[in-house]
Amino acid sequence: MTYEISEKELAPQLALTHRMRVTMPTIGERIGAGFGVLMEHAAKTGAQWAGPPFILYPEACEDEYDIVICMPVVPGAVAGGAVALEEVPGGHVATTMHVGPYPGVGQAYTALQQWMTDNGRHPAGAPREVYLNEPGAVPDDELLTEVDWPIA
Repeated sequence: MTYEISEKELAPQLALTHRMRVTMPTIGERIGAGFGVLMEHAAKTGAQWAGPPFILYPEACEDEYDIVICMPVVPGAVAGGAVALEEVPGGHVATTMHVGPYPGVGQAYTALQQWMTDNGRHPAGAPREVYLNEPGAVPDDELLTEVDWPIA
């Protein structure tokens, strides 16, 4: 797959967040459970969504690593239990779109890393995956995942 890469500014976003540790074998199941925690919390508290969900990943995903599952919300949302309310920082990012099943999204990271090398840039923070549609709503080969990686 060929990836078009560009640069853009991300605005800070108010989000309900849920932090968890994952491994490569458990990530799919754990992400589903994490989004469930956020959805249940929002239903109980009346939080209103303000954009597509996203996940913050560490710059290097080793054996076991922490992720932050984020659901953007409008002001007035509240934290509680395992759910925090945070302003997720914005900033300057390199961005690309992965089209297709989630297991292939690593190709987008490889393309972004190559672009950074080719353009004298380097990572400057946690990358995020923004999920623009959802499994079950579209065929897997039509899933859209925007990958944004802070750069310097």
